[in-house]
Amino acid sequence: MPFPRNKATRKNYKDTQYLWYMGHKEGKTELQIEMTASVNGQTLIAELPRIVNQTMIEAAIDYGRKAGWTPDQAAPPFRCKYLRGQFTRLED
Repeated sequence: MPFPRNKATRKNYKDTQYLWYMGHKEGKTELQIEMTASVNGQTLIAELPRIVNQTMIEAAIDYGRKAGWTPDQAAPPFRCKYLRGQFTRLED
């Protein structure tokens, strides 16, 4: 699913601006995050539970950055899943 930039919300987190969009795909809640300033940077795609709160967006960014997400470089999407209170990496 392409990132719908026209429907995305801006978030400034730790002095970096991100665009995020939450939608539903195949019965799952899916969060997509990109760094605003990067061109063709890696997108973080996180599967979330039905009930979502705003802190999950920040937690996804923190997890992704620690686990190797590079939003300032071109790469296939970084996929992860929120399960039992924490994020885990999904391999393609």
